[in-house]
Amino acid sequence: MQITALPRGVKAVTASLVAAGIVALGVFFAGGFSGPAMVAPPFPNSVSAPAGYQVTYAHDFTTQGMGDWVTQPKAGATVSVSSRYGLGVEVTSEDQWAEVISSDAVLGPNSFVQGLVYIPPAPNGYTANWPAFWSTGSPWPNNGEIDMLEGQAGRSCEQTFYGELQPDGHASHNSVSKCGPLGSISTGWLTVSMLRTGEQVEVWYNKTFVGKVPLPTTAKEELIFQNQDGPHNICDSCNGPLVFPSTAWLSRVAVWNAR
Repeated sequence: MQITALPRGVKAVTASLVAAGIVALGVFFAGGFSGPAMVAPPFPNSVSAPAGYQVTYAHDFTTQGMGDWVTQPKAGATVSVSSRYGLGVEVTSEDQWAEVISSDAVLGPNSFVQGLVYIPPAPNGYTANWPAFWSTGSPWPNNGEIDMLEGQAGRSCEQTFYGELQPDGHASHNSVSKCGPLGSISTGWLTVSMLRTGEQVEVWYNKTFVGKVPLPTTAKEELIFQNQDGPHNICDSCNGPLVFPSTAWLSRVAVWNAR
């Protein structure tokens, strides 16, 4: 999928390819409230889902493989599944990327998400390359974008995008970036948790609160995982220190939605 640089070195997916690349968001949540109760896999060192939220999607890549997750066209990075680590996206040189999208992991306006991820570290506690665990709705940016963890110039950060598509391909609004501290809170194996409620987004890396940012839309969104370096003509400043080969992993993920 083609990507477009936004101000302050933040990636976003172009609107036309979001519409083509994401399977239509249905009026149901995967698992639903009427089907059998689903159980989330364990997430180490994490905050808990709010009371009254029900698991509507759960997937463990180490035992279930790719499942409903689909690699987007034109990917250059290597996507694989390991029974030990889960879903991996490996970059081995410059100008490589791959996005993997779930059609069933649907986030409503009152939702909670957890993902056990491995974010490749660079020297001095920085985040290597340009990994991301995020979600978006179609059309973009009207239905919003939530970057739960995105590498931004060597930091692991949260941010949102929303509003109208501008002639330059950017969103009309983006929140400030809230970034985790350098080191083990933001890189290596960690549980990313996101609470979306009241048109705001809160994020934790493990049990460390990263921050709260606005998201003035109630539209549904789908989950995406990626790792990349470049392309060099898109946003060189988005990359952290380049580390090759480098694999970002998504071991397991779950979505809760309010009843």
